[in-house]
Amino acid sequence: ALYRDGSKLSQPLNSISEEELEALIDDKEKNDIIKIAEKIIHRYIAKRRRLPDRRTGYTQKAKINGQSVYIRTGEYDNGQLGEIFIDMHREGAAFRSLLNCFAISISLGLQHGVPLEEFIDAFVFTRFEPSGIVTGNEKIKMATSVIDYIFRELAVTYLGRYDLAHVEPDELSQKPTSSIVKKLVEPEFVSEEVVSERLVTLDKEKASSYNASLSASLHKADDNGQTTKIRQAIEKGYTGDICTECQSLTMVRNGTCLKCMTCGSTSGCS
Repeated sequence: ALYRDGSKLSQPLNSISEEELEALIDDKEKNDIIKIAEKIIHRYIAKRRRLPDRRTGYTQKAKINGQSVYIRTGEYDNGQLGEIFIDMHREGAAFRSLLNCFAISISLGLQHGVPLEEFIDAFVFTRFEPSGIVTGNEKIKMATSVIDYIFRELAVTYLGRYDLAHVEPDELSQKPTSSIVKKLVEPEFVSEEVVSERLVTLDKEKASSYNASLSASLHKADDNGQTTKIRQAIEKGYTGDICTECQSLTMVRNGTCLKCMTCGSTSGCS
């Protein structure tokens, strides 16, 4: 029977032969197999690779326009970045929570196989406060935001992306370790006189009067052969003055005067 094209609700005409129909069915089955294989591969890549319980990393402290920022990292055994922690000084509770959630999301992405390059391309040049001059980091000197600084630091450290740094590797100064050892073996005080002067805190006029009386006591003690005893008294916390009543060296400050801890007499006031 012949029908005009489009005259029936269900089109009886079919311009495809049986061979072509079978070829379409075969292609559809092949496409379904390819889609299933792609899903399996995708699920395999997205499997989480957890960090070891004891992991290495580093902590970097810096200031962005006066605002302290701490970055702590966790690494796999091969040195690959696996997690980050972000801490800031004197930030609000809401901002702290957002930073913690942001760090967790980045860490989960890294552990699920997202390349660090993707995060760097997405977050570098992000702009918000605090921003400006960076101090405490020898490679990065400017940042448009905290997020911009964080991913610049990670890019330079783990990918060698010095195009995002402001100081070239050959310009970085090598800090000697001998200065640290020298600092550790230095004495905690310069001389006995310096230590004795820090035992009492006075204003300018009282300090001048105290130093004069101390000098007179030392000169007087030199005549009597008591220099060593006065220094021993000063080391014990006494002023080094000699009591006029009992001649002992146990004088302490008592307001604007001196008081003897041995006999209880004062230098003229109470």
